[in-house]
Amino acid sequence: MSARTRIGAGLVALYPEPWRERYGEEMRALLEDDPPGARGLLSLLWGALRAHVRPQRCWRQRVESAAAMRLSVGALFACWMLVSVAGSAFAKLTEHMDYVERARPLLHVGRGLVVAGATLGALAVAAGGLPLVWHALREAARRRDRRLAVLLATPAIAGGMLLASSGLLVGIAPSRHNGFGAGFVLALPLPLTLGVLACALTGALAPKAVMRRSRPPASLLRVASWAGQVLALAIGLVAAGLALYVAKMWSADAGMGASGPLGLSTRLTLVPALAGALICLGPAAVAARRARTAALARS
Repeated sequence: MSARTRIGAGLVALYPEPWRERYGEEMRALLEDDPPGARGLLSLLWGALRAHVRPQRCWRQRVESAAAMRLSVGALFACWMLVSVAGSAFAKLTEHMDYVERARPLLHVGRGLVVAGATLGALAVAAGGLPLVWHALREAARRRDRRLAVLLATPAIAGGMLLASSGLLVGIAPSRHNGFGAGFVLALPLPLTLGVLACALTGALAPKAVMRRSRPPASLLRVASWAGQVLALAIGLVAAGLALYVAKMWSADAGMGASGPLGLSTRLTLVPALAGALICLGPAAVAARRARTAALARS
């Protein structure tokens, strides 16, 4: 198998599960017969994105309600994982803003919305996610499924690797008392951002892979689907709080957030966190609606 064929097969794996079940085998055979070039690989990537954003009715309706709940719950967990990264970045970047928030009540309201969303989301994940994790652990032990055990441990492994790499970057960082040089400010965010995104994507995709392999019962998926409605609300609260906080910072005086943890403006470094939360808002709402529809159909 050529390298282009392997890359193409990897891109096919990005398509929604119902699409892969209907067209996956045919597409992989086509890739083996005619390995795609750069344009073909980009077309596959674009097609995967469109398949998630605008799924076709002809293959989406073939999904059973249990599978629909599993896919929707997995999408909600993925969105929450990415929003959690945005919320963690917000907490770190604004830990020095107490005195500013006391002078500007809207900033305090924005933080309150983020905290409320984080609390509500944690409760929803505990209610809907922990039973699924316990079921997967039992299945891994009962079937002696090493692959399932590895998938369950993957988020923790990714988090540990991120903490280790972050500690290394902090260790080699220059003393902040002397200020940060331009080279450091430009170079450090890139590996740190890539590490955070890799960890977030791993944590976002692992639950979907775990549920697909462990095949949880419909009763647990129904509970997770209703917890997902709360999770979608939590994502909305976090996004609203970030939007209010960032908007107020940009409308205030320029010196309010001048010194961030990396020598950059705090309000500037908060923009990617806000963008990530807003990007997740739409898919989370769609996944919550599909999970609710599937749960009602199963009742």
